[in-house]
Amino acid sequence: MKSIKLRGVCAAVSGALLFGFGANAMADSTVDIVNALVSKGVLTEEEGNLLTKGREGEKAGQEKALKTAGKIKISDVVDSATLYGDMRARYEYRDGEDTGNFDEDRQRGRYKLTLGVKTKAGDFYSDIALSMGSGGRSDNATFGNGANGSNSKETVYVKRAMLGWSATDWLKLEAGRVANPLYTTSMVWDGDLTFEGLVEKVDFKTGKINWFGNFAQSQYRGDRQDFSVDTSDRKTNTILAFQGGAKFDITDTVSAKAAMTYTQYTNDHATGASTFVPGLGTSTGIGATLGSTISATNDLRTIEIPAELGFKMANNMKLNVFGDYVVNLDGDDRFDAAVAAAGVNQAAIRAAGNDDKAWLVGVGLEQKKDKVAKQGDWSAKLWYQDVGVYALDPNAVDSDFMDSRVNMKGIVFKGEYLLRDNVFVNLAAGHATRKNDRLAAVGYSNDINLNLDSFNLYQLDITYKF
Repeated sequence: MKSIKLRGVCAAVSGALLFGFGANAMADSTVDIVNALVSKGVLTEEEGNLLTKGREGEKAGQEKALKTAGKIKISDVVDSATLYGDMRARYEYRDGEDTGNFDEDRQRGRYKLTLGVKTKAGDFYSDIALSMGSGGRSDNATFGNGANGSNSKETVYVKRAMLGWSATDWLKLEAGRVANPLYTTSMVWDGDLTFEGLVEKVDFKTGKINWFGNFAQSQYRGDRQDFSVDTSDRKTNTILAFQGGAKFDITDTVSAKAAMTYTQYTNDHATGASTFVPGLGTSTGIGATLGSTISATNDLRTIEIPAELGFKMANNMKLNVFGDYVVNLDGDDRFDAAVAAAGVNQAAIRAAGNDDKAWLVGVGLEQKKDKVAKQGDWSAKLWYQDVGVYALDPNAVDSDFMDSRVNMKGIVFKGEYLLRDNVFVNLAAGHATRKNDRLAAVGYSNDINLNLDSFNLYQLDITYKF
């Protein structure tokens, strides 16, 4: 009789579920009905628990299914995958002038797309990102860059392809095409550049000090070739970077961050056609000579010291003071090699002197409601930088505000406002002049085709992040 009664109750409860208004509503109704039957003595507590247990399990499964509905399915061995990216539209105006009164104005619309995915599987992780722009220092494409009416489609390239391993809670190892791991500034490294090779990251805390270290072995030019019967050998060029630094709070409202980075290019003592030689400041006109082998990286062994101070203020405001200083320890060798390889210009190159230092100082102000960017947040930065001709790698410096050049000095302003949590409006402006008038404003892959004496840049962006 007891089993007959239980079957009858089950049938009644199941029938009631047919009139439910959703998965969760049905499960909740079942529990309510069973509880009522138990309270009236129709069912024992044991029988009631038997009925509700199945319904609670069903409810949990339905809730899990709802949470995952519409999401991209990934391999079972991957714990998580995060899709990310951004789209940006930009209007840009550049103008340059040389000492011969030649000038060039350049106006263009540009756009950028970045699409990536980060995955995590246990203590391994990855970062794969695609972007436009074949050049290392630019992910941009220019509107109307093809022939009239061609409306040429853009090629998408691999920007990052990184495999990482969290070896311990304080050590990470990464390999492949990796985001620049160094704490640095755009004066030294353009923000679009990646490293290719191996990276080691250290991060740990002692007391109130957060220590960090970033170490990179990046192949600038790989694929070494040695021939036994001719002179077509091709040597590798590797960037070796070793950085150590710390972050800490000085007071409740004042924080600091600083680091020291030693960087060396392994093709230390190039000769002849592989030697960096700056051009003379007297060269003018379209396509003026900026020097010979201006992309050469011989005799570059630098010490860089980036640092910043942060001051918390009222109304979610924060003031930042920041700077960067670089000296090329092999600056004398780079200068001597340039003089030796300058041919008829030896006397002029020698008279221009050696300038193997670069520095930057700036101030920033921001209003941020939370750690995560929110609508209405804004920030502004203003800085001045001064780059000697023998101080830095001309292939790596920022491609925008100094037009991919060394032997330049100038001021830059950047402002940002969040229209939405993921929609950013940016305004930027910069003015620069040649530092040493005796030498060319040396650069590689420039946007202005002159030996610049002065340069201006204005940019207005809108960026949508997802």
